[in-house]
Formats: sequence, structure tokens, C-alpha cells
Amino acid sequence: MVFKSILFLIVGAIALIFLLSHDPATHHHHHRCLEPHGDFNLTNKIICVFPEIDVNPTDHYVSVHELTQWKLRHLQTKQFHRSKREMIIYDKNLDGFVSFAEFDYALPTSPQYADGGSFGYHMRVLEEEHFNASDTDGDGRLNLPEFHDFLHPADSNNPKLQQWLCREEVWERDTDRDGKVSYIEFLNGLFLSIRSYDEEGYSYLHHSDDSKNAYAKLVFSQLDKDSDGYLSAIELLPIIGKVHPSWQYYARKQAEYSISQAQASKYGRLNLNEMIENADILYAAIFHDGFY
Repeated sequence: MVFKSILFLIVGAIALIFLLSHDPATHHHHHRCLEPHGDFNLTNKIICVFPEIDVNPTDHYVSVHELTQWKLRHLQTKQFHRSKREMIIYDKNLDGFVSFAEFDYALPTSPQYADGGSFGYHMRVLEEEHFNASDTDGDGRLNLPEFHDFLHPADSNNPKLQQWLCREEVWERDTDRDGKVSYIEFLNGLFLSIRSYDEEGYSYLHHSDDSKNAYAKLVFSQLDKDSDGYLSAIELLPIIGKVHPSWQYYARKQAEYSISQAQASKYGRLNLNEMIENADILYAAIFHDGFY
């Protein structure tokens, strides 16, 4: 009898714990935030995520920096999951790595892909350089973090990939295939990219063509460290982040725009009420496909 009583109590306790753990009231906050098939209630969602964004510092306001970091974290997570899925396509022997042979097998075979001209190497060699620059441990194959950097070199902290991006730019802009970028090649390509990177920094945008050309020559001369009238790959390093902006740049731009459109206090930050009142403006900056 004593054994049966103890057994009964144990079973009852387990049942009680199970019911409590699945009680809708217990998980009401979690349900409101994460239930994908629940009512589309932006106010509740903003109330849920506000404390997760307001962390640096926790002052009951969301700043541009905090919103940027929030957006960036979730963009990076989503990007990494995509890299995992893509790695499966290339990893033919399913060993958890991608060799250059596996990657090379999937490269295009069109005639222009094999035509390197007088530049000294063709596109396949350029891609092999890309692969080797991503291979940080030098074992001849890419693990998942290396493969992720391979797919997204602009977001990588690997200096070899930054240098490779510079070589790729020379390849794309060097129309006469002399291995460097002339002023005309710079003006018609790279300069347009860096000009659009930060329009606020280029007040000459609304000035004459002579003014634009004068500024382009100034930028070119600043990059041309050896003053030979051409830009080499290594001389492009100071601007490569403008030519290939990272997710950090896009996340910050979106955060700046969203807060500027929504803020009532004009202090460059939002309190909870302001975020709720401007939910439609802030939706893209806060929420992410597949996250809520």
C-alpha cells in the first residue's frame, strides 16, 4: 500500500508539472511573441522585443546603434543558415567540407569563363584565389565558417578576402587588360560606386561636371600612392568597403532612416510608446522573415 501511494504521488506530480509546463497562461508572453499562426498584433510584438533591443545601455530607449545591432544579428543568422543550405549543394562527398575540386565542378563552362586574355589569369584562377583566401587554416578545403566567408567576403574580417575583393575589382574595371585601373576606368566604374555609398559626403552631386571631375581626380590621386597614374589592387583597399558594403552598413542605414521617420522627440532614439505609434514604419527594421 505504501508503495502504491508513493507511486500515485509521483505520477500525480509528473502530471501536474506537465500541465503547468503546457499551460497557456504560463507561456502567454512567449506565445504572443513567437506564435507564427497567432493574431498579427504588432503592438504585442514590439512590447516583446523592446527589452531585447534596448540593451546598450538599458535606458528605456532604442538608439540607432541598438537597432542596427538587433537587425544585424538576425541578418547574420539568416545569412549563415543560407550558407549551410548552400554548402550541402557543393559538398558532394558529404564530409562536412568543400574542396576546390567540388566547387570547380559547379563553375560555368562558357568560353568567356576560360578566356583570360592578356590579364595573366582567367576567371577560374580568380575563383581559385578566392577559394584559397577563404581557407584560413590552409588545409585545402573549406569548413562551414570558411565557406560562409567565401560566399560573403564583404562581411568577413579575413584580410585576405578583402585583398581578393580588390583584385576582383581590378579584373572587372580593367577594360584594356593591363592589370591596373586607369583614371578613366576609375571614373566610369569605381568612382560611381564610392559616390553612391555615402551621398551626404558628396555635396558636389548637384554641381557641374567639372566639379565632379575635379573631385574624382582628387580621390584618385589620394588612392594612387605611388603616383604612377594607375591604381593597383592594393591601392583599392581604402575604398573596398564602399565598393562592397557590408550588412553592417545596410543595417545601420535602415536603422537611421527608420528612427528619423519615427522619432517624435528628435533625440535620435525611440521610447516604447514611439515605437508602438510608428509600428508600420519600424516593421522592416525590427522584424524578419522566418523570425516571427
